[in-house]
Amino acid sequence: MADYGCLSETALFQDLSPAEMDRFAARAPARPLRTAQVVRAPHETVEALYVVKRGRVRLYRILEDGRTVTTAIAGPDAVFGHMPWLGLRMGGSWAEAVEDGLLCVMGRDDVRHLLLSNPRAALRVAEQLGARLADLEQRLADTMYKSVAERTATTLCTLVDPVGSGHGPITVRLTHEQLARLTGTTRERTTRALSELAKRGLLRPRRGRLLVLDRPGLALFADGGLHSTVEPVRQGTGS
Repeated sequence: MADYGCLSETALFQDLSPAEMDRFAARAPARPLRTAQVVRAPHETVEALYVVKRGRVRLYRILEDGRTVTTAIAGPDAVFGHMPWLGLRMGGSWAEAVEDGLLCVMGRDDVRHLLLSNPRAALRVAEQLGARLADLEQRLADTMYKSVAERTATTLCTLVDPVGSGHGPITVRLTHEQLARLTGTTRERTTRALSELAKRGLLRPRRGRLLVLDRPGLALFADGGLHSTVEPVRQGTGS
């Protein structure tokens, strides 16, 4: 299994003293992250741990037929990377910024010092890897069995979750093309899916952004609680 490693920064670092946190922050300062910026490509072999401070990073694979499969969306507080001895492998996966943000990069020596000096941190890494593997299995199942509209709703729910539940509209700054890449389908199918979700009053498309109007309803639709009129796309049918 390749890139099933998205960890929580809070869980990983919660036992560090302020002095230790300051030391790591000095060795891994936050770097600006720009929309569509490639954070890591499959050919890179350097071991590194990436900490998302602000914004979101998409982890995905490109299939032989050119389609993409999103394996994770790392938002604020998420940690991902390539460090085989820790159980994190990017393999043939790409990491690309979904939006502007800030990113810290930790090297092998810094991570080794962190874990060797704190066994509880190592235990939490193992726990989170198990949870991340289960999440990846669910994403693969969604790709095979959910309709494009349901998959689109699932992706949008993932993007708005960190914002909080709230009661007003939530803005997601993505174009149809960007959302299609996150969902692993085409722009045309994504546009049709958004049209269905809009007709149900769950969201309102705008130029370069989407307004999520009903977060609970969107989650219900994503889980199959509302019937979708957009056909599901099975594996191998050009989703």
